[in-house]
Amino acid sequence: MMSEMGAALLRKMGRWPQGIRFRLSEWVAKAAYPLAKKRVHVATVNLRKCFPEWSDAQIDQAVRTHLRYFSHGLFDRSVFWFSDEQKIYDHSVYVDEHHWLDAKAQQRPIIVLAPHFIGLDVGGLRINMDMEMATMYQKQRNPVFDALMLEGRMRSGQGHLFSRHDGVRGLVKMLRKNIPLYYLPDMDFGINDAVFSTFFGQTAATLTALPKLAKLTNALIVPCITRIDTEALARGQTRYKIQFYPAWDGYPGEDEAAAVREMNAFIEARILEEPAQYLWLHKRFKTRPEGEADFYKKTTASHGT
Repeated sequence: MMSEMGAALLRKMGRWPQGIRFRLSEWVAKAAYPLAKKRVHVATVNLRKCFPEWSDAQIDQAVRTHLRYFSHGLFDRSVFWFSDEQKIYDHSVYVDEHHWLDAKAQQRPIIVLAPHFIGLDVGGLRINMDMEMATMYQKQRNPVFDALMLEGRMRSGQGHLFSRHDGVRGLVKMLRKNIPLYYLPDMDFGINDAVFSTFFGQTAATLTALPKLAKLTNALIVPCITRIDTEALARGQTRYKIQFYPAWDGYPGEDEAAAVREMNAFIEARILEEPAQYLWLHKRFKTRPEGEADFYKKTTASHGT
């Protein structure tokens, strides 16, 4: 749980030399593996379900690499949320920006499809520095971190933030004004406003908001994946690549279930490119069909996780 002291430290950290922040992130990532047992277990279960062909050694390495990326992403929020605005541009770069510019030129509502990869906050903030934008958020259990997150995500002064519990009415209004929506589609919030679809061959409760919003507003879907630049990381630096993909026109069609599956298939394909950069610490398969066992309940067959 983040304390007021921890919040004060995170604010100051953005002004530290990058080398110090980098070494701290590396140390925390290594310490997290033996100490954060519950989260390591969740990540291990997720990877085992999604990649049943992987050996225990491959899964273990993916978890450790993911914790490293996650740690850097966490501490880098001090830079993107609280340091000088120029550092946001210094530590991030657009890739295939022409897809984004082509979509904007059509003068239609745009939903930026932004799955939970490590650099999610960076991509949203960088785009929001460049233009007015709306997004949704999930209230955090820790009130100190919740306040930090809201402050950091709203630092541009041209953002519109809606709680997930507020529903989609405000989002529809934003889209109809041609204000882009940065939308996070891939967490398990239960079966309300969701359907059971497949994700790496597993049944997963998947939100239906993307096809619903697209249909209501005639929006283009522009996928955007933000990852840590692994080449920069190897040099002891952190930099983020904000990659745009061709717009989905004609989405969602008439079959909502097929549209949800299309979204999941796209996310799967991006995960396969760099598996350790996806947010495996979240219980993606928490909601199960009636009568199906909890994936995350530890048993004697949990291989020590």
